[in-house]
Amino acid sequence: MDTNWQMRSAAAAVTGARHLRAGRNGQDAAAAWTGERMAAEPLGAIVVCDGCGSGASSEVGARLGAQLVLAALTAELLAGQPPTSAELWARVRGEVAEVLARIVAAMPGDREQIIHDHFLFTIVAAAVAGDHVGVWVLGDGAYAIAGGQRAVSSPRVLGPFENNQPPYLAYDLLGAPATAHLETAHVPSGSVIVATDGVAEIDLASLTSPSEIERYLRHSDALRRRLAVLATSGERIDWHERRIDRRAASLQDDGAIAILAWGGLS
Repeated sequence: MDTNWQMRSAAAAVTGARHLRAGRNGQDAAAAWTGERMAAEPLGAIVVCDGCGSGASSEVGARLGAQLVLAALTAELLAGQPPTSAELWARVRGEVAEVLARIVAAMPGDREQIIHDHFLFTIVAAAVAGDHVGVWVLGDGAYAIAGGQRAVSSPRVLGPFENNQPPYLAYDLLGAPATAHLETAHVPSGSVIVATDGVAEIDLASLTSPSEIERYLRHSDALRRRLAVLATSGERIDWHERRIDRRAASLQDDGAIAILAWGGLS
């Protein structure tokens, strides 16, 4: 968790129940940044990335991608660029693609196979500067902007895509860039939440009431613990019926959420 007097954040990612059973690494990642404590206006950025399930090591790309997107966003915000600008997001996309291209070029093996194995990941990112909010999505996932006339109970879900094949930023390296989704808003006080598709499947709104968000922001590990509980199955002994009742985990896929809040929660 990162805090300042105007902007607070929380971010967490956990391995879903299916990957836990299979002994696989979690393929989702989350990252957050907030501006300096004495900044003149609220300033922050959050990112979640979801690695392609068929990629042998797509958690590598997801975790690296989340940090690269966050770093590029941070530089833009500190330079005074508004997150409502499509040009800002185009520059962030270009910078991340350029870094990935250099990494791929330095790795041995077939270029396309390297990209498929390591660098196919979706992105849901948001940035705030003052009362300007921008949410940028490439692939599937979900987000919600709350404040003013916007209600966090109505998140926007993107996907699933045909044949379960969402667009990835790494396709830019193959000369096949996909169209990204951008939503902008002016919110003087509120919150913005981004999540991967695993969380969207269990209903983002159920996890992000104002009271829940406040708890996540106050306790640095609360959001991760909440996701971990959802990814864990349970059982209860019914002594009267002499049986064991088993409960399947709600979060079967990997899941990641990141939150920014500024001013008062709506």
